[in-house]
Amino acid sequence: MNAQSFHRSRRYRLLLLLLMIIPLLPELVIIATGTSAVIMGWDQKGLCTFASERLSNIVDLTLGGAVSWIVVAVGKRFTWLVLFYVVVSAWLSLCLILICLGWTARLTRLVLGFAVTCVLAILPYFGPWLALTSFADKNCRTNEAGVGTCVIFGGYVENAHDTVRIGWLAWYGIPLVFGIFGIYAIVVGLSMIPQKRMASSGARYFDGKNTT
Repeated sequence: MNAQSFHRSRRYRLLLLLLMIIPLLPELVIIATGTSAVIMGWDQKGLCTFASERLSNIVDLTLGGAVSWIVVAVGKRFTWLVLFYVVVSAWLSLCLILICLGWTARLTRLVLGFAVTCVLAILPYFGPWLALTSFADKNCRTNEAGVGTCVIFGGYVENAHDTVRIGWLAWYGIPLVFGIFGIYAIVVGLSMIPQKRMASSGARYFDGKNTT
């Protein structure tokens, strides 16, 4: 691999990293907010603020921008539901293309492709809920029916229940992304066949040449 190819592969790898970080942003914001509350010594009593801003508001706004609008949109129109799955499929497909462009080893492509697929099979549907419940206590019991309130860091999080509702989209989302990975794995596997045939033909050629 020359210097130009190395830098090109590096750009593809950095772009892949960016595409994997973007879906993680809501979870990272929630985890950073909760960690800040712990560092500041919040004892699960009273209202926790940072720079005069309620930490519960930060969590609520994050969930509203990353989860609630999706739940509302797909619940109103089937078109938004289809569009959601199209975006997830396109995102995964782009990641898999970048893996092929950034790495040459077939096994590496398969392993990385499977890892990325697993992340996109879980993250969009269960990531916000996992991030929220990691800091929730008995005052925040999220459920699909929206029964009860979620109080975290001393404030109400109105969008908390949507972290459970969005999980229903995984019924089609998970088979979809693994179906895409299956096609990707077949393509990567088939690309290995010509190389094996060339290696086998070359071995037979040299064996025949040595016997003459």
